[in-house]
Amino acid sequence: MDDLDLVADLNAQDDDGLGWSTVADAHAPERVRSGAMLLAGNSQAQAVVRVVCVDEDGQVHFSILPGSVAKNRHLLDRTVA
Repeated sequence: MDDLDLVADLNAQDDDGLGWSTVADAHAPERVRSGAMLLAGNSQAQAVVRVVCVDEDGQVHFSILPGSVAKNRHLLDRTVA
C-alpha cells in the first residue's frame, strides 16, 4: 500500500454517488486537489481516480476511472480541468 496516493474504501459513496476519503488519508496531501489523478484504495482493491472536489473540512470526493490500474497508470501525476 506504500504506492497509494489516497487510502480509501472504493465501495463507499457520498450522497452524489462519488467515492470519498479525507485529505488526512493522503500520503502527499499537497497533491490532492480538484482534477488530480491519484491511485486510491486499500489492501483489498486499488483504482486510478480523478478528484472532483476537496471540501473545506478535508473530505475528498472522487470518481473512479473505468479500467484496470495497469491501463490507467499513465494518467497518474496528471491534472485535468
